[in-house]
Amino acid sequence: MSLLARKVLAPGLALVLAVAGCARRDEGEPPSFRSCEDVACTGELNGVKYQIRLPQVWNGTLLLYAHEFRAADPFPPAFTPPRTDAPVAGDDRTANALLEAGYALAGTTRDHDGYALREGVEAGRNLYWFFHETVGAPERTYVWGESLGGVVSELLAEQEDWVDGALPMCATLAGTNANFDLALDVAFAFKTLLYPEMKLTGYTSYAEARAVWTQVRRRATAALSGGPDQLGRLMLVSALGNQVWKSRDHDDATVRSRIDAGLDILLEVMAYATVVRYDLEQRVLGNPSSNTGARYDQRISAREKREMQFVDPGGLAGHLAALARAPRVTADPAARKRADLLGDPTGALRVPTLTLHTGYDATAIVQNETVFANRALRSTGRTGDLMQLFTTPPTKYTGTGAPYGAGHCNFTTDERVGAVTNLNRWVRTGARPSPVDVAILMRGTAQASGFDPLFAPGPWPADPERD
Repeated sequence: MSLLARKVLAPGLALVLAVAGCARRDEGEPPSFRSCEDVACTGELNGVKYQIRLPQVWNGTLLLYAHEFRAADPFPPAFTPPRTDAPVAGDDRTANALLEAGYALAGTTRDHDGYALREGVEAGRNLYWFFHETVGAPERTYVWGESLGGVVSELLAEQEDWVDGALPMCATLAGTNANFDLALDVAFAFKTLLYPEMKLTGYTSYAEARAVWTQVRRRATAALSGGPDQLGRLMLVSALGNQVWKSRDHDDATVRSRIDAGLDILLEVMAYATVVRYDLEQRVLGNPSSNTGARYDQRISAREKREMQFVDPGGLAGHLAALARAPRVTADPAARKRADLLGDPTGALRVPTLTLHTGYDATAIVQNETVFANRALRSTGRTGDLMQLFTTPPTKYTGTGAPYGAGHCNFTTDERVGAVTNLNRWVRTGARPSPVDVAILMRGTAQASGFDPLFAPGPWPADPERD
């Protein structure tokens, strides 16, 4: 047994170790591997739950999945208890389709919930070597994941030479500080315009952060049904965080649906500005976020200005002036540095990297992809190893919900499977997929897909590198 394998196996775990697939095999012959009858396909590694699912005939590729952000405590808006399972894909239908295609699937939890980037990378690394030593040696390994798991997958791709391809989905690839700065912007505007006594940083407990979020929901809901002044303030706050006006439940076909979508977006962002901020500040020992250089008057589009003027004639200038006068928040430099060290994708691509993002995502805004592409260009001087895919929703869906393209990680099974299939072809042939290839594979058998080859995410709403 290798020294690394000895380090990752949990004490007392009874396993018969065998390295499968090392012997030379004839071309076309499927690789050998140990089945779940011979290997513990569920269990714990160093206290971290894992799951492995194996196909009948293995195509030699391991898909190593990193799951979404999981709060350590019940998370808004539903405040349901956090999940504790170790998924191997975004949903069961996706997992089953990939197994039928011959992929081996593996995924873990993390030994701490919350903003657990380091823990996610360590868990993924350990699971890879566990699979390698007990099930079989993969011919190819692709790392993939959603939300925070998408960042974990990219960090693994940048750090580990056993990774052959990467598929980060709906991920905050601009990094921790850029995204929490933006959440601070929204919280700052809400405090200034609608909730003067609101606490922005330094939460002393989960209960305190949750109470602030609950008060935000109460006041935002009141503003939604308030007079023109209150509604105008709410629209301005909503505009600062995302610069889009579609949510999972509301399109932008009417002014009212845009306002309702804005409220959805606001409450998602404020969950991160309160409950997740509490978790992050505990990890980095202080407030890492700043808005000292923010210019809020420059973030409002012409369409947004027209709609705000229509709802609240003459109010926008006064609201922007109030934001300009309000005292700004300064980051703790040491905490900010520690937040970067949690894991900030550099864009230094080593392997074919395909990203997938909904065009209208309030939690991990789609402009994360713009920042990541710019980092890749600066790091390597080219972006040939990067392909960014975007999905957008139907024109109208208020009342039924977006089937895809709007909302955080709102992908169909065919879109997830199609993204994996495109990445696999890219790695195995060396040919970057064409838009036609992508469209066909992501449509699958449903004859409908949100894949939008013309969508462009646009610039980050603020300077992502600001101090």
